[in-house]
Amino acid sequence: MDNTKQKELIYFLYDTVFLKKRYEKLSELISPDYINQFGAKGAAGFQETIFELTKAFPDAQWEVNEIIADGNKVVVKQKFSGTHKNQFQNIPPTNRAVSVDGIVTYEFKNGKITGSQIQTDRLGFLQQLGVLPIDLANLSNKKENGDEIHFIDKFSVPKASVEEFVERMNYNRVFIKTLPGFISDQVFEQKDNEGNLVIITIAVWENQDKLNQAKTTVQTEYKRIAFNPVEFYKRLNIKMERGQYSKFKE
Repeated sequence: MDNTKQKELIYFLYDTVFLKKRYEKLSELISPDYINQFGAKGAAGFQETIFELTKAFPDAQWEVNEIIADGNKVVVKQKFSGTHKNQFQNIPPTNRAVSVDGIVTYEFKNGKITGSQIQTDRLGFLQQLGVLPIDLANLSNKKENGDEIHFIDKFSVPKASVEEFVERMNYNRVFIKTLPGFISDQVFEQKDNEGNLVIITIAVWENQDKLNQAKTTVQTEYKRIAFNPVEFYKRLNIKMERGQYSKFKE
């Protein structure tokens, strides 16, 4: 299939399927081999992801700003907008309007979409919902009371795994900032001559109870997105050390 035809199918996806909610047309566009982030396949798997957004944002709109096709891939610069009327992931409805830019890469095979990856302004999204402050410095302005817990992870990441690991780490960092009891976090890195990376993350929580609650919420999120940390680290050959520390009381 040539690039012109692929672009036409993407325009059809946005103009007819997304905006007019003609989801029955997805079977004409999505390959049975398509797998979403939760492991669901085919048109139903693709539709599942869209439904998550349209349920939380009933007036959801997608605007296509640019389409670039190269080989079997089509890249779309898009803008998503809507009003947060129902729960989205772990965020209760805020009734706030959001408008965020994103880039989606669609992969084609035999005239149908076999994969998609999206990169979006998740930070701006959470700020518009009021989950995170516009000035992130405010996150570290909570007064210390001596009960804080420092949750420290050390990762040894091979060069070939750095990109995928950093993407996952950033997702986690944004997510934990939405949780009660979070105070601040920091990331430190050390790279060797071959490009292998050692990363240390430090997340500070108000107290042990808040940290325990956060762990439970994170595990629920992992289950929701079908993410298995043990398998992830094993597949990428990443070694991890973990510990939690309280402030030394002289």
